[in-house]
Amino acid sequence: MVISSLVVETMPEHTDAVAKELAQREGVEVHETNGYKVVVTIEADTVDDSHEIASAFIGIEGVTGINLVYANFEDDPTLAKAGTR
Repeated sequence: MVISSLVVETMPEHTDAVAKELAQREGVEVHETNGYKVVVTIEADTVDDSHEIASAFIGIEGVTGINLVYANFEDDPTLAKAGTR
């Protein structure tokens, strides 16, 4: 399981709509809005899955930026395979 924390920046008039859209996405939890920023976590099976989910945020109307704050990926099974010979 990969857990990532992100801050999604929005156009101020779209913040509430963006937060609602994000909350409906699988693996995404909205924790709070602060001004024009939305704080979320993503839970996904792999780093690639987490990246795919976060990358899709830019397609939401009103999103102006996505900033990764924290990622824990020690339990990603694809990384464990890559480290073996």
